[in-house]
Amino acid sequence: MTKTYVDANTLIVAFRGDHPASAEALKLLGDKRRLFVASHYLRLETLRKPRFYRRDDEIAFMETYFATVNSWVPTDDGLVRRALDLAAELDLGAMDALHAAAALKAEAEVFVTMERPTKPLFRVPGLNAISLHPER
Repeated sequence: MTKTYVDANTLIVAFRGDHPASAEALKLLGDKRRLFVASHYLRLETLRKPRFYRRDDEIAFMETYFATVNSWVPTDDGLVRRALDLAAELDLGAMDALHAAAALKAEAEVFVTMERPTKPLFRVPGLNAISLHPER
């Protein structure tokens, strides 16, 4: 079993189904050989707009994924400090830094994202980031 942290953009692409990597993202989410880990930051990032705009089908999709999560990374001061350190050191966006810190804390074996491999996320020490971006 591969402990996997899925980035928000991967979940969104899987739901929308209109991206060149949508099928690959859906296949990953259905992979029974994976143990999914996540943080509540991921819930915040993926559910805020669907809930605001009352997009029930998208909410249901995200909640279905969250029901498959095997382990939730707790938020604490140490996680936020690590995220801030990563953000400042590597010029990561705030949410990317929080996701990276959570994945590292969970000891995720892979971090799956739609980001291009040239992005700062791929320079995070100890984070095995895998891109589903079509131009990888």
